[in-house]
Amino acid sequence: MPIKLSLICPVYKVAEFIPDLMKSLLQGVNSEQVEVIFVDDCCPENSISLCESFILEHKSVIKFNSTIIKQPINKGQAAARNAALLIAKGEYIGFIDSDDAIASNYWDVLSSYVADGAKDIIEFAFEEFSSALPLSASNAVIESESTNTALFDTGFFVWTRLYKKEMLKGLKFPEDVIYEDIYYNIYAFSMAESILRLSNTLVYYRKRSGSTTSSRTSSYSNLLLNMTNAVKATLNSFDDKEEVVAQVARYSLLVSLKGYTIKDRLDRKLFFKHCKHINGAFKDTFNKYNNSLVAKLKFTASSSICYVGRFL
Repeated sequence: MPIKLSLICPVYKVAEFIPDLMKSLLQGVNSEQVEVIFVDDCCPENSISLCESFILEHKSVIKFNSTIIKQPINKGQAAARNAALLIAKGEYIGFIDSDDAIASNYWDVLSSYVADGAKDIIEFAFEEFSSALPLSASNAVIESESTNTALFDTGFFVWTRLYKKEMLKGLKFPEDVIYEDIYYNIYAFSMAESILRLSNTLVYYRKRSGSTTSSRTSSYSNLLLNMTNAVKATLNSFDDKEEVVAQVARYSLLVSLKGYTIKDRLDRKLFFKHCKHINGAFKDTFNKYNNSLVAKLKFTASSSICYVGRFL
């Protein structure tokens, strides 16, 4: 039976959460049409061995195909995902983080859309949790057509979407930076001709301390860097270019304001220095396509905040 979905899961230092992940995979994607690719990012503890043990212990009931890639050195989440993309067999690509979980009806809801193959990107909702996994799972679907600029409002997580592999044309994640999802999604959405959004909650996102989104440092400027780099490279593929640059201005303002939450003074000054350079590099692109006074005010305010922030 051909593989319809490749679900990619980097694994690194999350041993305590692996049981929830594996149980959710057994319930949510237990089909011969699905492969789960685990990428051992050179785990310093037993996270990947727990995955292997679960697969071995449940081999009589597991139907999904599983592959484990072992990275020779720790290269980070982007490189782990890229390694899996090289061998993925599915017609669609999905992602899940190893400290999160999928809903029990994940494949039940998505399988018909994957089989149809009509959409380049299929989006769905997620729910946050911190301890016990949510139990709610509804198969009732509300569909809505989406646009390639909607991701600026719906968010940049790759694990809330399935991507048609043919459409991706070998797209990879940028390595050695964080917030790589932003770069990947802007590229993917710029290439997509048909996008469908489903109302169903199909992923459970674990809120925990120590995650990339739980604290701010100067590296938070990578969010804006990945966004502006991706937009400059793909802007010609978007129909509504003015909307795209207006969204960049909005994010630039939001990111710069959050810079004030960085506790270390020297690191905070470094953050504002980076953002000032990022805004400067995007200025010509913004001015070329923007006709909105509101967007101009946001972009100018962001640049001013970054300038002042370097001296506080």
